[in-house]
Amino acid sequence: MSAQAVRAIDFNHLDAYTAGDQDLIREVLRLFKGQISQLLVVLAEAQDPKTWKDTAHGIKGAARGIGAWAAADAAADVEKADFSNMTGRFAALDRLNVTYAAVAAEIATELGETV
Repeated sequence: MSAQAVRAIDFNHLDAYTAGDQDLIREVLRLFKGQISQLLVVLAEAQDPKTWKDTAHGIKGAARGIGAWAAADAAADVEKADFSNMTGRFAALDRLNVTYAAVAAEIATELGETV
């Protein structure tokens, strides 16, 4: 298994998405990290299924945009979760939080930030 296969972000995808512009890659990663941190709070506090699904859908799209495939899959699970089943809903959210933490750590490393 290659090192690329275990990374939280597919940098080949991100490189193609940004035409290899390293400054743009760093900016996209910074924006993603900040936006998703805020959206995870929205999910945790969601009071209705529309907010829940719409927020998860946004996270899924953003994660796909940077090549964070596991986080996108986890967001898709959140999006599909039955809002009325609190146990299932929060289990899906926990999985998303774990995958997002791996992405955030990789972003911090890429940006030279301390974790």
